[in-house]
Parts: sequence; structure tokens; C-alpha cells
Amino acid sequence: MFSTNRFSRRAFAALAGTAIAALALSGCSTPEGSSAPKTLKVWWWENDDSALSAGWNRAVELFKEKHPDVTVEFELKTYEQMQQSGQLLLDSNDAPDVLEYLKGNATAGVVSQAGLLTDLTDVAKDRNWKLDGTAQDVGLYENGIMGAGKRYGVTNYGEYVSVWYNKDLFAKQNVKVPTSLQKLEQAMETFSGAGVTPLALGSQDYPGTHLLYELALGNMDKKAWSAYQQFEGDVDWSAWEKAARTVQDWTKRGYISKDSTGVSAQDAGNAFAAGQYPMFVSGTWWAGSFADDIKSFEFDQFLFPGNDQHPGSGGNLWVVPEKAKNKELAYDFIEITMSPEIQNMLGNKGAVPVAGDESAITTPIGKLTTPRFNELLNSNDGGLGWYPDWPVAGLNDVLVAQTSDLVQGNVTPEKAVEAIETAYEQGKPTK
Repeated sequence: MFSTNRFSRRAFAALAGTAIAALALSGCSTPEGSSAPKTLKVWWWENDDSALSAGWNRAVELFKEKHPDVTVEFELKTYEQMQQSGQLLLDSNDAPDVLEYLKGNATAGVVSQAGLLTDLTDVAKDRNWKLDGTAQDVGLYENGIMGAGKRYGVTNYGEYVSVWYNKDLFAKQNVKVPTSLQKLEQAMETFSGAGVTPLALGSQDYPGTHLLYELALGNMDKKAWSAYQQFEGDVDWSAWEKAARTVQDWTKRGYISKDSTGVSAQDAGNAFAAGQYPMFVSGTWWAGSFADDIKSFEFDQFLFPGNDQHPGSGGNLWVVPEKAKNKELAYDFIEITMSPEIQNMLGNKGAVPVAGDESAITTPIGKLTTPRFNELLNSNDGGLGWYPDWPVAGLNDVLVAQTSDLVQGNVTPEKAVEAIETAYEQGKPTK
């Protein structure tokens, strides 16, 4: 997910249709043995007003400057489209040359194992791409499992989940930024006592599962995390039961609204931006839109208190389908997205670059998110905890459903975790 994750973990608007940015420039040359003009087909799903879209559109412009004989055909997809039909699209003879694709075992892992992605291991080495940081682990897969093996994708941005908060509402209730789970609950009790629901939550979408995972991570050590995410040992499901009980308890106390089960991620984020809630647990993919849209109050973020690990990772991937017709051009495009100009542009617009120069990132939102991401990357005792739906295909739907039922009170914490465990065990790869 998105999420990232994932959920490609991020708030994705439902986009429809295809936007073609076809630039048929004069003087087009022809490939060897072909009378057809050169074409680079590029797909992504980011909103037109997002920092990523702005950066990647600039990358297209730079690509055109370097390749005046190439026509660029851009198609706008949706996150849901790629999540549900990505494998079929990649297996088509009409597959693009380069596209944004979802990271994780259940997505990039599946299609890499099916032979639908180009192995970029030697390409990265021959072109001297600097991909040593752990943020780039999302592009490595071995037998469909993320984190090691051959390189099938490259990310040019990162992301992490934090608690966005309304500084004005905190000041009004004399609430300070909490530094422990107990102090977070005390802060929420203060808001609840004043008739304010503390948490904006879209329980029918990824914010609910991210909150559940934050609470579970608070009960995990590195060994327990590795067991869950990397199948190294037995999973400690008691950590998840504690998290599930907390979600249900917070709902009973009024910290979470039962009505959130009908709320999407986008609507929850919009409600926070409108000043209706003091806090919103979600990712850095909101940073750019919050910076642009929030004018009536000051906002900030803090990491989920008490946790050493936080949901997050390198971002979704640029991949090259095995059936791509112009792979060298695709490699050129990926290279441009990693250039200093694009990386620093992403940072200044609120995205989180994986290879930006912090001294060149001067906007307030860039100064807020980029250094913290780098701190998480370089942490020795915690850092980025990936996303809860990554281990197996289909797990996201179960997590969303069970979190929603927990908020509604339709299921006990034990039964909710039992359903999650069943889906996990059924989808776990056999050794």
C-alpha cells in the first residue's frame, strides 16, 4: 500500500480517462530497421496538482530536450486500475516503456516473479545509478519477496506516516505535542472532553489500517517486525490484538467516530485540512496539498509517539515492462527523474526525494518532511516499518474490512486478528 502502500501507501483521487501528452516534434528519426518514429510511452497515476506529477512532467520536458527526435506519449492511469489490472496490462503487447508501479510482495513481487518486468540490475550498474540507500530496497525482489535480490524497479521519492496536527486547535486546548502513547491518549481525552473528535479517520480506506499498524508496531521489536514483513520466524499476533483492542477502546471513548467507517482517505484528509479535526494519522503524500490548501490555521506533524518504527518506505516504482519496445529510452527517463533538478524540485514541492540536496530544499514544507525522512532512513534502532498489507496479496482488503468492523463494534479484537492471520497464512509463500 499505500500504501502505499501501498498504498502505494497515499491519498489517491479517483482519476478517469487518459491524458495524452503527445509531442510530435520535427526532425524525428527512425529506429534501425523500422520506418516508424521513435516513441516513449509513459504511464503514471499521480494527480495533476501533486508534487510528483509536477516533477515528472518536468522530467518529460528534460527528456524531450535530450531526445528531440522522440515522441512522448503519456497516459494517466489510476491507482486502483494498476492495483487490480496491473498484471494484465504489463502482459499486453501494448504495455508502456516505463510506468509507475506499486511496490511490495503482492504487486511488484508478483509481476517480477511472473517475468513481466525487466531486470534492471545490470542497467543500474552500467549506468552508475546511485541506489545504495535502503529506500531503494523496495525495488529489489527475490522469488517475489521484496528487500533483496535482483533490481526490478527504482523509486525517486520516499514516504512515511506521521501524525499531522492542527497547531491552533492544540493551542486552544493547551495541548502539547505528545511524546508517549499515554500522553497521546491524554491529549485525545482533552479534545474529546471539549466536544471535539480528536482523530480524522477514513476507516474504509488505508488510514484505518495505518493507525492499526502504528499501534501494532508499538508492540513489536525488530525481530517481530522481521517475522511479519520478511517471514523470518513466527509472527507475534498478540501485538496485533493489543492494537485492535486499542482501536476499539478509542472508538468507545470518542477519540474515533463510528461514522468514519463510511469515510474515504481523501475525505478524511479534506476534513483535517478544513480544520474539523485536531489530528490526522497519514503519510507525507499529503504534504504538498496541505501546504497549498490549508490557509486558516497552522499545521505541523509529529511521529507516532512511543514508536521506534513507523509505516513508510521508498515510494512506488518506475519499472520497465519486459515487453517494452524502447527500453533504452525508458532507462534515460528513469535517470532524469533521479537528477538533482528533479530531486530538489520534488523536495521543494512537498514530496520526499531520495537523493535530494537538503541545502537546496528551501520551502517550509520541504524542510519539514525531507530531513525527517532522512533521519528515519539513517536510524539504527528503528526507522521505516514498511506497510501492513505488503506481505501477501489480498491482505489489504482484509485489513480494511477488519479495521472498519472494529470501529463499528461488529467484531472482537480477537476475531479481527484471527481473520487477518488467516489471510496472512493463506497467502504466505511456501518455502
